[in-house]
Amino acid sequence: MLFLATACIAAVILINVTLRPIIMSMAVQYGSASLAESINDAVTDTFDNNEFGYSDFVSLSYNNSGFVTAVTYNSAKINQLKLALSENLLSRLDRLKASKIKIPIGSASGDINLSGRGPYLKIRIAQSSLPDIQLISSTESLGINTVKHEILVRITINSTAYLPPKKQEFSYTQDFVIAQTIIVGDIPKGFTGIG
Repeated sequence: MLFLATACIAAVILINVTLRPIIMSMAVQYGSASLAESINDAVTDTFDNNEFGYSDFVSLSYNNSGFVTAVTYNSAKINQLKLALSENLLSRLDRLKASKIKIPIGSASGDINLSGRGPYLKIRIAQSSLPDIQLISSTESLGINTVKHEILVRITINSTAYLPPKKQEFSYTQDFVIAQTIIVGDIPKGFTGIG
């Protein structure tokens, strides 16, 4: 009996040591997928409930010839969008925090025949900080007189996967284009390239 008990304890310790890194890696993958779904749902819901357009965030100034001379940002609308996104996202992350990820032990073994089989390990995913929401303005030249102007929302969430007594922190970031326009300038009479 003593030998059997010792063998069982040794097997549990061996499984813990060998499988824990694989299981934690899978937990991060599952957790990132859950975060991606929450972010996508929050962004979709926010834009479905609010009619935001390019002109809500940006005003273009023109000269007498009708060409764009300046881009002015509407800080109030930008802050309104960030607030709406943050509220929507926090409510979804609250529901996610209470959930647990189930990973089949067979998938952690590395054997293709056991993938998706066996009892499930329950791993808790918890957010360790508030989501970071940034609005980023970018311009890209499309030619001599044409510029693409975009406004992106970058959402970053720092999270922690708990598999007692260990934990692993991970981060998930996703970008969304929320406004885009093509600005066409004056066509030059001639140009030259100096190499």
